[in-house]
Amino acid sequence: MNPIFLLSFFLFVLGFLLLVLSRYLKRRSGLPATDVIYEDATGLSQGTLVAEELNLCGKPDYILRDRGGNLVPVEVKSGNAPRSDKPYESHLMQLAAYFLLIEDALDCTPDYGLIRYRDRTLQVDNSDELRERLCSVIEQMRTLLIQGSAHRSHNRPARCARCTMADVCDESID
Repeated sequence: MNPIFLLSFFLFVLGFLLLVLSRYLKRRSGLPATDVIYEDATGLSQGTLVAEELNLCGKPDYILRDRGGNLVPVEVKSGNAPRSDKPYESHLMQLAAYFLLIEDALDCTPDYGLIRYRDRTLQVDNSDELRERLCSVIEQMRTLLIQGSAHRSHNRPARCARCTMADVCDESID
C-alpha cells in the first residue's frame, strides 16, 4: 500500500480522535459551550492581564465569549462548592479582580463570571457593590503591606508550596 496514503489515513484518524477527546474534555469541564479566548488553566499562559491605574495584575484560568459576545472570566477551583451555594469570599474577590482586569486591559466590562468548583459552577454577577468590596480589600491589603503587618493566614505547607510569592515570603512554610 502507498506509504503516503497510510500516513494520511493515520493523521486523519489521529485528528479525529483528538477532536473527539477535546469535545469530551470540554463537556466534562462543566463550562458553557462557548469560545475560549484566553486560557491559563494549564499554566501555558497567554500573558498576564494588567490594570495600570489600579496597579493590579492577574491571570484568569479562562476568559470565554458567551453567545451574546460578552467576555466571561472563569476561575477553576479543585474543591467542592460551598454548601451555601455562595462562593468563598477569597474566590469571589479573585473573580472580582478579574472583572476589573478585563475592563482595564481588554476595554470590556463583563456582566458576570463563573467559579467552577469540582461539583458545580457558580455564576457571579459583576456589580457595583462587588467592585466596592474588592477596592476596600485592595486598600486594606496595601495598608498592611506599607505598615509591614501583612502575615501568612494559614498553616498549610502545601498551600505555601503553590504560592506565587513563596520565593520572596519570609513566612513560608518549608
